[in-house]
Amino acid sequence: MTPSALLPAPPATDAQLAVADDLLALLRTTTTEPRPDEQLEALTLAVAADLPVLLWGEPGIGKTAALTQLAASLDLPLTTVIASVHEPSDFSGLPILGEDPAVRGVPMAPPQWAVELVRAGRSLLFLDELSTATPAVQAALLRVVLERRVGALQLPPGVRIVAAANPRASAADGWELSPPLANRFVHLHWVHDREVVVRGLGGVWPRAELPRLVPERLAEAVAFARRVVCGFLEARPTLTTGCRAPRPGAAAPGPRPAAGRPR
Repeated sequence: MTPSALLPAPPATDAQLAVADDLLALLRTTTTEPRPDEQLEALTLAVAADLPVLLWGEPGIGKTAALTQLAASLDLPLTTVIASVHEPSDFSGLPILGEDPAVRGVPMAPPQWAVELVRAGRSLLFLDELSTATPAVQAALLRVVLERRVGALQLPPGVRIVAAANPRASAADGWELSPPLANRFVHLHWVHDREVVVRGLGGVWPRAELPRLVPERLAEAVAFARRVVCGFLEARPTLTTGCRAPRPGAAAPGPRPAAGRPR
């Protein structure tokens, strides 16, 4: 190696950096198209139905990118909270002493991200890295996911919740999801789709679209769904409760009458 090869490169000029910025902008410029994508359709349907969704998948297969694209398609601000780097008080609230706590009690102050969600009124709350959250943090998330409460603060109806997790074998210092937390989610397994990746690298990604509902048929559809579910449970009464999850971290079917959201 010659001595000249060890010399530092000359500093980049502003013009060179501007060209690099233009190149990066071109690489980030993509479009969308309405093409069939069962994964994205299931995710969009669950979000539209206001059901908390948990995306399972290996690292680097596009879970976060899908959430970003979904939020943009639905015109929802995206709020990302990395569950594994937070303390339980970041979800259950931090006790704040006020005047005369013996009479007025001690309120649980919510974190800033929750206050901003209430101020915005509508958002897609993305709880990332759920499988690396400690059991104490998972316990604090129970009321957030089911009751939409963060400390003493009630999240508005316009906030939808989606979480993402990696299997324990591929998660950094991962934990199994506790059964109470797992049962609060609709579980979707996000897998690598070759066609989506190829089209996306070419600059075209699938577009999330809300399901089209016919107002005149809603009552009929609800009545039909109730008959199907009730008829099935009458034929299989052991499935109404007491079911075990097929594996650690998975959900098990069971009623949640208080929330009106059977799993």
